[in-house]
Amino acid sequence: MNSLYDHGVHKFPDAGLLASSRARGWKGMAAELRSHPACAIPDICSTQTEITFAVRGAKAGSVHRRGNGRLQVAPSRSGTIWVCPKGVSEDQIRITEAIPEVLHVYIPDHQIASLSVHTSRPVVFDENFYQAGLEDEFVRQICVRINSELQEETAGGAVMMEYLANVLVTHICGRFADRRIVAETPSNVGALDSRRFNRVRDYIEENLSSDLTITEIAAVACLSRHHFARAFRAAAGESPSSYIGARRIDRACNLLATSEMSLAEIALVCRFSSQAAFARAFKRQSGHSPGEYRRTSQAR
Repeated sequence: MNSLYDHGVHKFPDAGLLASSRARGWKGMAAELRSHPACAIPDICSTQTEITFAVRGAKAGSVHRRGNGRLQVAPSRSGTIWVCPKGVSEDQIRITEAIPEVLHVYIPDHQIASLSVHTSRPVVFDENFYQAGLEDEFVRQICVRINSELQEETAGGAVMMEYLANVLVTHICGRFADRRIVAETPSNVGALDSRRFNRVRDYIEENLSSDLTITEIAAVACLSRHHFARAFRAAAGESPSSYIGARRIDRACNLLATSEMSLAEIALVCRFSSQAAFARAFKRQSGHSPGEYRRTSQAR
């Protein structure tokens, strides 16, 4: 996974790093939030499939780039999307005005290759996937959600990001790759039956302190990861990430009330990247800081 982040370091040597998913345990993608000065970016052959989203753009600037001989110019205003598949040789990259906040999403090869089970040959992007100023509201909203999780970590965030990586890759492959990829529709999957749901629920409960992934939980239900998220939501009334996040906060409540563990230790047990991230997520869900909750619960 480190190679995903190496890509950003090599491609954007002059950019500031504002946030990163490096310590979050995300599966299926990596993300960085960067600030870009007005500058020329070194020529590079892309080592990762990248989706770039201007979170807070420039007022009047633009980004010029040429990939495999195709010159593109797009305004760098908020909401602009750029996409670049792996293997494209880019040169003449120039940012004309500083861009305060830019989200870079890197998608590993194995995430794209996993869709090959839905087609008779490996997924290959067509030339139109190299785009500046992509108009795709679905991709834009996913980028907004990724950025939100990157800046404000949640208890089930890693699971949610794995799911969004699957959704994002399925979407872009359906639009820019071999048309024989078959999308799974809601009619293809029903709710988890009570036996499978109980088995999944017990597995989650026993592994709340681990880095749970959609792939491993789906295996417990004997479903593909693409089917599992919808089947779980249909049975539970919420997504797997929301369910896991709520259960981790519940566990934190119990530990705060009954143990002498430090806040840092509880944050680690509940799979947060830091005590500060744990405190923010706990207060969002409970309305109290962890310290306040501990004092109140232990005083009863």
